[in-house]
Amino acid sequence: MSFLVISGFFPEPNPDNALQYERTVPSFLESAVLITMGWTSTTEVPMGEIDLTQDQALAVLAILNDPINDDLDYSIGLFS
Repeated sequence: MSFLVISGFFPEPNPDNALQYERTVPSFLESAVLITMGWTSTTEVPMGEIDLTQDQALAVLAILNDPINDDLDYSIGLFS
């Protein structure tokens, strides 16, 4: 079974490269996140982690009902 994960890190050159945010997208919110990204299903999600634009991060975190940390760079990835 595959699932979407949102991650957040401090941008380079910040020496703290530890994971600052991580959230697995609940299955009942997956389709809303996919639509936000312009995908219709998980089969369209590219391999690896994809950097989110500021607008995408705002939209995805709003769907997850999580506050955005403007200091972080966010990404999305499909894991199995």
